[in-house]
Amino acid sequence: MERIEHGSEIIWYDPECFDSFKRDFFEIDYWREKEAICGKAVGRNTTWFVNDAVCNKVLRHYYRGGMIGRVMEDTFLHVAESKSRAMSEFTVLAKLYRRGLPVPRPCAARMVRSNLVYRADIILSLIENSADLVAVLKERSLSKEEWQHVGKTIRRFHDAGLYHADLNSHNILLDSDGKVWLIDFDKCHFRQPNTWTRENMDRLLRSFRKEKDLHPEFHWQESDWRVLLNSYKTK
Repeated sequence: MERIEHGSEIIWYDPECFDSFKRDFFEIDYWREKEAICGKAVGRNTTWFVNDAVCNKVLRHYYRGGMIGRVMEDTFLHVAESKSRAMSEFTVLAKLYRRGLPVPRPCAARMVRSNLVYRADIILSLIENSADLVAVLKERSLSKEEWQHVGKTIRRFHDAGLYHADLNSHNILLDSDGKVWLIDFDKCHFRQPNTWTRENMDRLLRSFRKEKDLHPEFHWQESDWRVLLNSYKTK
């Protein structure tokens, strides 16, 4: 990992992810001028997908949620560099990636300080030919083997001590080869085994139930959850 400090800007980056790193890589206008934008995901905020020589990438700016987000949309109270939102997620992802777990590779993280606050961005490798489970389940059912694979994948993360702060059906991807991935590791961290694993799984179940209520053609049933959970419990 390399570090750049330029005025109020601090950047961490993995040189293996870039031919030659530029600070401009965090600016969507840079990629727009290169005509390199290949897609975007629009939720509460926009995540951009860009074409790059080494690997296609995801650009994400950090925003606040909840009531405070209406006042401090994308600013956070200043903290130590390593504890900033982007650097914390970069660190967690780097550990998971080195362990061979199915996560996006962290490419770069940035914090930009301004008086008592900072803004943050992260660049990740793009998981090609993938869709989140909500998108997949709107189109088709998952096979028993696919549900089992989801359960076993989540168990691998929990066995590694990873607490996922937002484990939901949007943050689990399935690619065209049938591989399961986890994404969005903002505010995630490592913990010793405890009841948090059950809480994580309960959160995921609530997510499936919520999506089932929202979408009439959502191909998910309670029996699918039992298959997932049984696989999760079986080492």
